[in-house]
Order: sequence, then structure tokens, then C-alpha cells
Amino acid sequence: MALAVTKREMTLTVARVAVLVAALLSGAPRSAVSARAPVRSLPAAGAPAPDITERHHYMLSARVRPLVVFWIGRSNVGDAIVTRAVTPHEVRYSLLIGSDPDRAPRRINRWGYIEERIRGNAATVVGLMTESDEESVEEAETNLRRERSGVHTFKVIHAAIDAEQSRSAVTAVGAPADYSFRQVRAVLALAGDGTAGPSRVVRLPRGTRPGFLSALAEIVHAQAESARAGTLHAGTPLTYVYHGKFYELRATSVQFKPTFEVNSSRYARVVCAQFATKSLADGEETRFALSYAIDGRLAEVPLTISYQPRWWMQINLALADDVGSPLMRALEQ
Repeated sequence: MALAVTKREMTLTVARVAVLVAALLSGAPRSAVSARAPVRSLPAAGAPAPDITERHHYMLSARVRPLVVFWIGRSNVGDAIVTRAVTPHEVRYSLLIGSDPDRAPRRINRWGYIEERIRGNAATVVGLMTESDEESVEEAETNLRRERSGVHTFKVIHAAIDAEQSRSAVTAVGAPADYSFRQVRAVLALAGDGTAGPSRVVRLPRGTRPGFLSALAEIVHAQAESARAGTLHAGTPLTYVYHGKFYELRATSVQFKPTFEVNSSRYARVVCAQFATKSLADGEETRFALSYAIDGRLAEVPLTISYQPRWWMQINLALADDVGSPLMRALEQ
């Protein structure tokens, strides 16, 4: 009986991958641009040269804790790709993450994508996720049966942000098949430009960042700069907007480690940071952890990301640039 419950809990844990995207939208930290400021020069440390696109591959694992004293996990159940592209006039961040139905238990297909483009004091955000808000094992299993019957729905958000306001719209898109994260471009094409549905418009308080990715980038860069100077600090909390709602992102703790091991790879001079995002409307918080090196080719690139929405449930990402991923090809199409 305990083993059966564990398998069902693992199903829910993997199914919540898309919820991780919606809750965190975490990804490619480093340079950032404010919605109130022009694009500024990228910091020298850890920044690629202009007109460079860099992508990093992560392997996804999930763990459940049927009892307080131990965890049971499944590794390599999905992938994530973090992208940052820099030109003289634009910075683009994106995160594609999901379970792989060829590897995940019960062929779970949960995934999401978020992209922020920042040009001067204007930004655009495009995001999509499989339409699934499972809060229980029973809901996850019900949705899986529904999808097998031929219902495949995605939520897609389009937002345009300038120095004064954010305008966004969410569209429900029906796909003709059970598209996985390999078909991200096909789903985005189905969604169009997001102008068909009603828009949500909000005025932006001064200093509001245009999205989660750019806000996280700014905090991580400030942390790394302080660590390189020998005085590591958590950084200043920042406010960002997402679909007409405001959130505060802050680091709750930071720790410097001379060496840090991820799978079989060892990295030097690493910061391990705990973060929290808080809805300014109702105070609800989401917490996650991030580690990154402060020097070298991978400076300020996430090495690990961990998200634990329940005491018994955890989703982890680990850098795996040495492992090939079909998602690289999906993003290049």
C-alpha cells in the first residue's frame, strides 16, 4: 500500500512541473534591465559578448517523501533549457522546462515556456504552460485520463510592458495532439500574437521590473559582484509584474562555498542562495533555491535549481551541458 501511494505521489510531483514554471519562471540570471531604464551595458564578469546566444541544458528529477525520515526519487524524468541572447539593443531570456512523456511515470506530459525580450524601456513577455493546476494525486490522475481522451489545452500569455504600464492577455489554446515540449514552436504558432482576447492593463510603480527573469538576473548579479569583492550579501528585493499582478522577489539567505559538486562535476567559488517570491495582493509566498558559480565561463549561470511546493514533494534541476537534449533542436526551429 505504501509503495502504491508513493507511485501516485510521484505522479503528482512530476505533474507539477508546469506549476513550477508558473510559480517561479526562474532561469538565466545575470544582467538585467529595468522597465524604467534603457538597456545598459552588460557586466564584464560572466557576460557573453554582444550578438551571442548561449543555452544551457538541465536534467530534471523529482522526489517524494512518504515518511518524514527518507526520500524516494526518480531521476532524468525531464529537461530544461535556459537561454540568454544579447545584441547591442536587446537582451532576451527564456526558460523551457518539462517532463518528458518518454521518460516520466505514466507518460506525464507537463511543461512550460517563458520568454522575456527587453529593448530600451520596453519589454515583451510570452509564456505558455499545459493547463494543469493539480493540487492532489486524484486531480493529476483525472487530468491524465482527460488528456488521453483527446483534450489538450494550453494557457498562453502575451504581455507588452513599457515605462508606464503593462498590458497582458491570456488565451486558452486547443492543440490537435498531445504536444510535448519538443513542439513548443508549434504551440506558440497556434496562439498567435495574443491580441484576440481581453487585455489586463495596470500602471507600473516606479522601479517595477518587466518580469521574473530580469528581476532574478539583477539580484543574482548583485550577489555575485559582492561575492567577488569578498563581502557577499543577499541583494535588494525587487518588484516585478506578471499578467497585471505585482510580486516581490527577494533572497532570504546566501552562502559562499569554496567548492560545490553537482552530480560528478565539481565547481569552484559557488554561491548557494534561497529565494522567495511574494504576491503583493495576498501575501502568498513561493520559495526556491539556486546555486551558481561566480567566476569563469559559467559565472552566474545556475548550476542547480530546487523547488519544494510541499513538505513531501521536491523538483530539482541540475546543469547537464555534457548531455544532449532534443530541446536544443526544438528551440532552434
